[in-house]
Amino acid sequence: MRKFTLIIMMVFTFSGLTIAQTIEDFESLKMNLFSGGANGSITVVPNPDPTGINTSAYVSKMVRGFDGDPWAGWYATLPTPIDVTANRYVHVKVWKPRISPVVFKYEKDGANSGDVFPLQEQTLVNQWEELVFDMSIVSGEYVKIVLIPDFLTPVGLTEDITLYYDDLYVNNDPAVGSPAVQVMEDYETIPLNYMGGGAEDLSFFTLLANPDKSGINISDYVLKFHRDKDGVPWGGFWSALPVPTDVTDNKYVHVKVWKPRISPIRFKLEGGAAGTLELPSSNAQTETGVWEDFVFDYSEKTGTYPVIAFMPDFEDPLTLAEDIVIYIDDIRVNNDPNPMTPPEQIFNVDMSEAGLAEGQQVYIAGSFGGIHGTWSEPGTNPNNEMFDTDGDLTYTISMAIPDGVIEFRFFKGAGWDGGDPVSGGNRMYDVSGSFNLTYKWGVEGIVAAPSIQFNLNMAYQISIGAFDAETDYVDVAGSFNEWNGDNHHLTAMGDGMYSITIENLVEGETVEFKFRKNGSWDTSEFPGGGPNRTHLVAAGVNELNLWYNNEALGIDEDNLNGKIKMYPNPVNNELTVKITDEAVNRIIITSMLGQVIEEIELTSETTTINTSSLNNGMYFVTFITKDGNQLIQKFMKK
Repeated sequence: MRKFTLIIMMVFTFSGLTIAQTIEDFESLKMNLFSGGANGSITVVPNPDPTGINTSAYVSKMVRGFDGDPWAGWYATLPTPIDVTANRYVHVKVWKPRISPVVFKYEKDGANSGDVFPLQEQTLVNQWEELVFDMSIVSGEYVKIVLIPDFLTPVGLTEDITLYYDDLYVNNDPAVGSPAVQVMEDYETIPLNYMGGGAEDLSFFTLLANPDKSGINISDYVLKFHRDKDGVPWGGFWSALPVPTDVTDNKYVHVKVWKPRISPIRFKLEGGAAGTLELPSSNAQTETGVWEDFVFDYSEKTGTYPVIAFMPDFEDPLTLAEDIVIYIDDIRVNNDPNPMTPPEQIFNVDMSEAGLAEGQQVYIAGSFGGIHGTWSEPGTNPNNEMFDTDGDLTYTISMAIPDGVIEFRFFKGAGWDGGDPVSGGNRMYDVSGSFNLTYKWGVEGIVAAPSIQFNLNMAYQISIGAFDAETDYVDVAGSFNEWNGDNHHLTAMGDGMYSITIENLVEGETVEFKFRKNGSWDTSEFPGGGPNRTHLVAAGVNELNLWYNNEALGIDEDNLNGKIKMYPNPVNNELTVKITDEAVNRIIITSMLGQVIEEIELTSETTTINTSSLNNGMYFVTFITKDGNQLIQKFMKK
């Protein structure tokens, strides 16, 4: 998942909203190997030579097959673009068993950097050495990087070799050892300090590839705890976090654990002003040999905590007859007391205009990893075949993909020749949990995914001095953005109106959301006195016209000189609207949740509206003038 040394997403929760703060997920940049030979591989491992310029704990290891191509290497898609104009130099530390050329590249359609060699060639073997690349041949932003660490033609190997590299970063300084401006990847985790017994306790922690990508945990890397039979009941780790964790609004700590036996699990927060608290998990362990999500309830605490401790096998006294191995992953804080469930991840592709031959199969290939492989050739991996289950020529596949940016392509038939001819090359998507996406063969972008256009009226908030249109902003946070509205600010449209469109939703899904002033939960709305707004997503564009907190400007008939009359109110079956002001040419009826019920173009002074099918409750009528001004009245259906 997108992180450098550590990502802490400082987000907040309100009224049962689930918002994650990641303490550690043990993931690194997703590196995609190419042309590495039969035994080629790439993994993150403990630093085999923590000396000289590189004493870090973890590095990336590449096995370079003797039968691989000269250009064997890897590519990755960065979660955050690199601005090459501002930071032209790329730095990388390498450890190699032989002298050979090293190449770095930036790539994007029509603007590849081509092969760039370091300013000073490699001079050392079996030692760490920093190489610097001047990438000024290109400019602007790039997200795709390529590293070819052993570009010798011919390859000239009789056996596989192992290369290591670390600390990829950019700056505007060609000097070796100059400070980073932006880190691409350093492969590090939070500091882990073992809590153990005496000399006989040989327990240890290490990072390794996830040995069981299934169920709730399909991530690439996890933490391995080798638990010595001569250890102590509280054997585990403590960590002084680079950024303290905050339990003011997020009350529940979650940790995924894979264990070979059932035993108590405990978590501790230390160093906060509200006092230390060690807890057992709220949910008991029920299985062995599978991933389970354990939850720890810190609702009695508040504030920040700089130290955590985790004890995954708290049996007292310890009765092990032999060493065991436990795996740990995804330490998060949110406001959800429930253990997580596996994500639902679905790709659909509309093949109705793809010219499929009768019986021709459809596949997907990409940088998925796991059971789907990394660019598995179409037809060679049965996990990547898509199926048309209802005869509408839309092919579907359910997948298991770790979070992060992926590239992929659809294919007709086996082999690489039948690739989707969509412009722009490979498709890209930033995976974050569940998704249900529909594409069309040969058409760029996500097709036919529903969207919601939020049109929010802040006129009442402005009129009472609770919102300054010049200095304040409004955002929307909801289930569609993990309740983080930081990147979903509404655009001011004038006359107190604000708008934003949320795309790539799922038809039939119920979304929850709230509007917030200046990104604060302290000033978020409570429409109708309830915690969240909800909307059932329909196909196409869902247009919602809303007032902040459902507080509309009251319209007094006297102020309109009797030009607008609406009766009876409350109403049963028919509502009569009489308007003698020719400037009003349209009305919109909306529910309290903002769903548009009916839009009416006015062609006469008196309009009768059939309300018999409406559910009982409050509704808004928006009167819209020719110049776009809006006036609001309410009516009650009984």
